[in-house]
Amino acid sequence: MFGRCCCLQPDDGHEQVFHTGTPMELPPAGERKSLQVPPDFSIRSVDSTASPGAGYISLSEEQKAREMSKLQHMIRDFVMEFLQGVFLDAVLEDGSLVPCRCVMDSKLSILMLQVQSTTRTVDLTSIQEICSGGELKDLQVTTPLDENCVTLVMADDQCVSFKFPDKQAREHFATCMKVLRLALD
Repeated sequence: MFGRCCCLQPDDGHEQVFHTGTPMELPPAGERKSLQVPPDFSIRSVDSTASPGAGYISLSEEQKAREMSKLQHMIRDFVMEFLQGVFLDAVLEDGSLVPCRCVMDSKLSILMLQVQSTTRTVDLTSIQEICSGGELKDLQVTTPLDENCVTLVMADDQCVSFKFPDKQAREHFATCMKVLRLALD
C-alpha cells in the first residue's frame, strides 16, 4: 500500500496514492487510539484454535436475538471508533510494520488510510476479499504475513494488510469489516 503493495500490481505497475502535501503528525505511541476488542468477543472462524470443537449449533429465537443484538452493538462501537480514527499496524512488503491512521467517512463507504504524509482512500465496494488467518495461505503475495494479519484485497488486485496483537483482535477487525462490506451490496 505505502511503498509497494503486497499484491500483484495493475498493468501499469502503479498504485493509486494520494499525497496530502503536509506530513501527518503522529501522536506518541502511548497516545494513539487503537481498536478496542469487546471483552465478550469470541472467535468463531473455521481456522481458529480458540474455539475447539466449534461447529454449527441450533439457536433458539431468543439466542438468535441476543447474538444479533451483540453483533449490532459490536458493529456500532467499531464504526464509532473508525469515524474518529484508529491506528493499526500496516504491513509493508518487507514485513515491517508502520503505524497507519484509519478513518471511515460518515457514509461508511470510504476508508482513508494515512501513513506519514501519504493518504490513500479505499472505496469499501472495491474490496473483493477480506482474508485472515488460514485464508492468507491462498493469497499469492510476497509480503510475509502471519496468522495475526488481515488483508483487504481490492478489485484491482491491490491490497493492504494489517497485523494485530492476537487472533481475537484480528477476527474482531475482520468480522466487522466483512459486515460493513456486505452492507454495501
